[in-house]
Amino acid sequence: MSKILLWLFILFVLGYGIYFGINWIKIHLSYSSIESEAKRLFSPASNISYKEVPERLMDKVREQNIPLKADDIKLFVDEWNGYRVLSFGYVDSLQIFKSKFLYFKFSFVDTVFYHSQ
Repeated sequence: MSKILLWLFILFVLGYGIYFGINWIKIHLSYSSIESEAKRLFSPASNISYKEVPERLMDKVREQNIPLKADDIKLFVDEWNGYRVLSFGYVDSLQIFKSKFLYFKFSFVDTVFYHSQ
């Protein structure tokens, strides 16, 4: 009887570890897709105006159901030095055993030099 309980416990731990791992990977893949989309939209070679980048980024966020709000996306333009800066950050969570949460903080900053002085 104890061997059966031991095997059930091992299977439970293994199954929950796999479940946790899949969800952890899914959260990190979501962030990496948003990060690559931001880099693509904000690059100097992009045909998108820098003012449209936050709106396009929010479309991608809504599509993937990521907890990033429009207020968290910041776009700074320094006309004097010729820099544009895009930054955003958010916190995502993964629930453990329906009572505890594991939080992940993601942040992104990209600076683009767009003209010489």
